[in-house]
Amino acid sequence: MAEYYKPTIEESSNALFNCLDIKRTLESHNLMNTTRVHGGTENEDTLGDLISDVILFLEKLEEVSND
Repeated sequence: MAEYYKPTIEESSNALFNCLDIKRTLESHNLMNTTRVHGGTENEDTLGDLISDVILFLEKLEEVSND
């Protein structure tokens, strides 16, 4: 069976804090509503939507890691 890398709590916390810094930076430069470009075309998702999804995932990952 293949072995999978399991990030440490410190690594996942660092990733979460980095994402929160990115979110604050996007907010301070009024970029949260910038539409996402995927496959060369824009769609309805925004940078705010994307970073919020990543933050939610990392918060849930930390919850699971702490169990």
